[in-house]
Amino acid sequence: MKRGTHTFLPTERVHFGEGSLGQIEEEARSSDRAFVVTGRSLYENTDLVRRIEALLGEKHAGTFSGVGQHTPGSSVEEAARQARGSDLLVSVGGGSVVDGTKAVARELGYPAHVAVPTTLSGAEWAHRVGVTDEASGRKRGFSDPKAVPQVVVLDPEATIFTPEKLWLSTGIRALDHAVEGLLYGGEHPVTDVTGAEGARRLVAYLPRSREEPDDVEVRGKLQVAAWLAYFGPFNTPMGLSHALGRRIGASYGVPHGYTSCITLAPSLEVERSRAPEERWRRLEEALGGDPAERVASLVERLRLPGRLREVGVPEEDLGDIARDFGDRREDALSILRAAY
Repeated sequence: MKRGTHTFLPTERVHFGEGSLGQIEEEARSSDRAFVVTGRSLYENTDLVRRIEALLGEKHAGTFSGVGQHTPGSSVEEAARQARGSDLLVSVGGGSVVDGTKAVARELGYPAHVAVPTTLSGAEWAHRVGVTDEASGRKRGFSDPKAVPQVVVLDPEATIFTPEKLWLSTGIRALDHAVEGLLYGGEHPVTDVTGAEGARRLVAYLPRSREEPDDVEVRGKLQVAAWLAYFGPFNTPMGLSHALGRRIGASYGVPHGYTSCITLAPSLEVERSRAPEERWRRLEEALGGDPAERVASLVERLRLPGRLREVGVPEEDLGDIARDFGDRREDALSILRAAY
């Protein structure tokens, strides 16, 4: 075993399993003013946010429901304005909402943050935050360990409202975390184990969740699998699949779950000859076969978009996208062409 360092992020507690949403009441006891951040669909079309507001009781000081896909900068600014003076933020939603709340927390001087994720994207674990500059159509952001939620609630019942394609595609996003972490993270005694096990579970349970969407137990297993897949975000750098996903997502309004469905398999083909043999073999063991083929097959089985043309990215733009990747430009272009 090589010498190394593992850096822990500020996650203090993870409540998981059916009924864990009730822990929010206990988490709010020491706060004076709790503010909820969420998205419009969850707020208007489900009772989930109302249930959380009820758990907060008299501590509930307001709710902002305007965080949209890819976390527009204007929504972060407005949420921060409304939440000013709060000592607890509760994010309820997918990666865009959680990222937006992390950005709000930074703006407000890092009040406590309880995240209730409703997808498998994994933003609740990460110190990286992406916010879209609406004028340029590009995703900007920052890395700040202090912005990571201290508490995460993984209640599978909170995911029942998540649209099927969003749920399953963010599962591929979680797989992207595991795959790129295993390939690029280097030898690591913790994330090698958690990443491989997370990938194995995601491949096993995603098809079952598609076949049995109301199976709360399977949803809970997927939440834990996505957690394992991204167990040490500070210690696992990402590769071209993630980088291309950020660029495509912000510029063309493509959800990040879909971008992983499109870029992960072809990026594995490009990296096949470069990846350390031992890392590639570990990935094969976790996925149960050739990594690129297994990912492409899973995306097809889940009936998710697998091509850029399916999500409205013009073929004539591929060169411009690739130019953003400097000395990896040719590799990026190869991936984009294969993905088209």
